[in-house]
Amino acid sequence: MNHPFVKYLMERDLIPHTTSRHLNGKTCLVREPLGMIAVGHGMLDSSQIDMILDRQRESSERFGEIAISLGFLTPEQVRTLIKIQEFRAASVLAEALALAGVLRYEDAVRYLGAFLAGDEELISMVANP
Repeated sequence: MNHPFVKYLMERDLIPHTTSRHLNGKTCLVREPLGMIAVGHGMLDSSQIDMILDRQRESSERFGEIAISLGFLTPEQVRTLIKIQEFRAASVLAEALALAGVLRYEDAVRYLGAFLAGDEELISMVANP
């Protein structure tokens, strides 16, 4: 499956459609967990993470939903964490495209900015893969 940033670039003919296969083989894209991002910003501590993960193992709820229901994070904080998570994933892809010579670095950064400017669409793509 293509990351939304790669789809964005291919739909606008900014990168060749064959690039997707190249990235799948060369780039390890694992989204940084929301909990790690939240801990890094001092929003959650390890005991809160443990509580959320314990509950997540017992249900089909997402990490952010549980954090909200337990009162650890607000809906706005979760939305912001999702944006940060997607920014980081898309940034890794922009770097990979530049390093592979598919895009000039300056173009990769410019396209990344344009992609991220549509943040409501981004959240929708992430929430409904």
